[in-house]
Amino acid sequence: MTSMFVRGAAALVLAGVAVLVPTAAHATTDTVTRAGAATAAVAQETLRFTGSAYENSPKEAKREAERQARHSALLSGFLNEQCVLLFAESYRLAPGYYGANAAISCTR
Repeated sequence: MTSMFVRGAAALVLAGVAVLVPTAAHATTDTVTRAGAATAAVAQETLRFTGSAYENSPKEAKREAERQARHSALLSGFLNEQCVLLFAESYRLAPGYYGANAAISCTR
């Protein structure tokens, strides 16, 4: 019997919080909107893309890895100007054979 009262009280508390939370969120948004009316906040989408390659020189491998990452970004709808190279690294696999990884970050 006591557990039913506890469950009922918990349900009432949660219902009260659910009613008040949207009001508090709206008040906060309204205050921010009035305070920053001159500067509009724009939601931006940022994604990261990676590429990897195996070539005969470290420079070729890095270039190909970056090209693959940029190609993935292009397929996702990003322009080349919207992307920044985060890193490009190469490593030696065998004499005359290198691997590379590259990552780019794109924002629109």
